[in-house]
Amino acid sequence: MTARDSRNEGVMRYIAVTGISGKVGDALRRFRPRRATLTGLVHKHGPETEDLTEVVQDFDCTDEGRVKDIVRKLAGNKVRTIINCAGETDLDGVEGQRYAAEPIALSAYQKNTRGAEILADACAELAAEGTNILLLHLSSESVFGDNVHGKKYTEEDELKVPRDHTGAVNYADTVTMPTFYGLTKVLGEQKVLERYREGSVIVRMHGVQGPLGGLFKRTCSELQMGKPFTRVDDMYVAHLTDATVAEAIFTIEDAMHDPERRTRGIYHVSARNPLTPYDISLRFADRLGKPRSVITPIPLRELIEAGRKSGKPLAPRPHYTILDVAKFEQEFYRLPTAEAAIDKYVELYGHLFGM
Repeated sequence: MTARDSRNEGVMRYIAVTGISGKVGDALRRFRPRRATLTGLVHKHGPETEDLTEVVQDFDCTDEGRVKDIVRKLAGNKVRTIINCAGETDLDGVEGQRYAAEPIALSAYQKNTRGAEILADACAELAAEGTNILLLHLSSESVFGDNVHGKKYTEEDELKVPRDHTGAVNYADTVTMPTFYGLTKVLGEQKVLERYREGSVIVRMHGVQGPLGGLFKRTCSELQMGKPFTRVDDMYVAHLTDATVAEAIFTIEDAMHDPERRTRGIYHVSARNPLTPYDISLRFADRLGKPRSVITPIPLRELIEAGRKSGKPLAPRPHYTILDVAKFEQEFYRLPTAEAAIDKYVELYGHLFGM
């Protein structure tokens, strides 16, 4: 079953999307199903309004009173699901926050953890009153640390939260949790499940690639320029296009309301197989008709060291945090390979690079 062959095809789906101006939110807007209306929730940046039924401005996911007020109004307007794309996603930019005196007061924790908790609370309160509004919360492969090469993480694998001798979260522990961004996403997932397990789904993704930025766009731009550049050849990713991710999210959202399914829990959405950024760049070079010789492979440690020397330090990167998508494929449909995702990106966005 795909989002296009919904069991409830005749039913109009009223959906609200937080972070509608971000990469995933924008993809949901552009690739929404025919019988779905979207309300976009934004904090600062105004989104494209085409295909949106309504835009709610000044949606601050950390403002408990305002969030609860907005969620109540959405429910009154027949919204059945809130898809939570809001959050702090600057992996490198927030890494230093873990060493602050109060990490929980800063943007990554407030948006990724506290914001998720507030939204789940708001939905749970309405559910307790008899109003059925569900929550689809988006997360990331960054909730996991490095894995044994070749071994994928399943939805059942335990998330590890670093703690000190008192049991308090140790935000500075980079061994247990390599990135602060990843730690705040772990804690956000836990808050959603604690507050509204009976009405929520968590979808973990691995690198959503579209026209607003990301590895695929950067690679195409650099190949177009024709100047030499480097790519890591010992770290693995499993990226998908934003169109593929949007379809998967809408498919899960529909199943959440299917009376025969009542889908809940956690799902992984990524390419079926991993590639290194170097492998990805080579395939793009071939598709764009550019010489492979402009791309030089480097180890991950060299990339991290280069960032340190340039004064723009990078967050630690695990070598292998690939998601197992067997659960999604068993319940819905087969996801693309990493190679097919590259080809799909060229099909969708190649015209932006003269193809």
